[in-house]
Amino acid sequence: MNTTIKLVVIGTCALLAACNDKIDVTTVLNSNGSCDRVLVANVDEKFIQGDTAQHPFLMNLTGWDIQWKYKDSRIRTDWPVKNFKKEKEDSAEVISVIAHRHFNSVQQMAHAFRIKSSHAWSGITIKPVLEKRFRFFYTYYNYKESFSKLPITLAVPVGKYLSAEEAGYWLVGKPDILKGMNGVEAKEILNNIEEKAGKWLLRNLFEMQYSELLRHLELITNHPSKAIMNTKKDSVFALYYAEYVKEQTKLDLMPILDKSFKTQVFGDFAKAGNDSLLEQINKPEAFEHLSTYFDVYFDYKLVMPGDIIESNGILSHDALNWKIDTYRLLDGDYTIEASSKKANVWAFFTAAFIVVGAIALFFIKR
Repeated sequence: MNTTIKLVVIGTCALLAACNDKIDVTTVLNSNGSCDRVLVANVDEKFIQGDTAQHPFLMNLTGWDIQWKYKDSRIRTDWPVKNFKKEKEDSAEVISVIAHRHFNSVQQMAHAFRIKSSHAWSGITIKPVLEKRFRFFYTYYNYKESFSKLPITLAVPVGKYLSAEEAGYWLVGKPDILKGMNGVEAKEILNNIEEKAGKWLLRNLFEMQYSELLRHLELITNHPSKAIMNTKKDSVFALYYAEYVKEQTKLDLMPILDKSFKTQVFGDFAKAGNDSLLEQINKPEAFEHLSTYFDVYFDYKLVMPGDIIESNGILSHDALNWKIDTYRLLDGDYTIEASSKKANVWAFFTAAFIVVGAIALFFIKR
């Protein structure tokens, strides 16, 4: 992909993800069906002092055990610490907080773990499910946890720019459309998808701006009719996209509209002191709402009993790993899945005892 198009993609994504707050989430499934959930996040001094009004964790902290560490690796359990202050020379040091809770079952966790209403992801629901199946020699564990699609409907669906397979791979990594390709072939495919995905995101930003403009169109003197505005929307976007390729920043819609409709009414409106409304059009509320979801992502780890049989995660150091971010929730629910089996040691001893007993009985009878 040429440098210009690559910059378009990077710029579009940067508009959405201006900053990220990462949280580490670990779920440990125990062989008896109970589970533990541990979240780790960086906090400020106020949190350590006991002010939890703006804490970064997904959930309310009632019922959670809090531990923390600062500067060294020593885990502290004394929280809150009302008089805690960072030392001036340690302003760059992070304070990490560990929130832990034990659940008697995954069902209990599903009922109790809710994203708090003040969190950026408050509109997303999380549903964990564990199926435990006993067999004589092994106990099998099948775990799924689904994260609901963003509660936002984009004006332009991803299918307008990407095939179902391309969108699936680009957003969630499935299906593996690069299987069997070498690096040269894979790069060509990915460059093509990246260009179309960037244009899709930019088109949705444009749609939000255009919709906001039409809502206030009557305030612009001698404006084109809404019917004409809607008829020419695709050609306006073509110019919008061309300008974005050159400017690499979120665009002021007014000069583009003047050029598209061969008029000066939009530019005159911009010069007439309508700064607040222009800000509302160029940075529509719908886009700002979407952007808040990109402010957060978390690294998710799952520890299963026994040996992993199958999973859509990446196994590393006995834990399965996923990244849960907004891209994975843009076009549908996202589900992590894992299966494991744990040997029932007593069953092997019992079987061995029966076999040995049978052999002994055979020789006794002889």
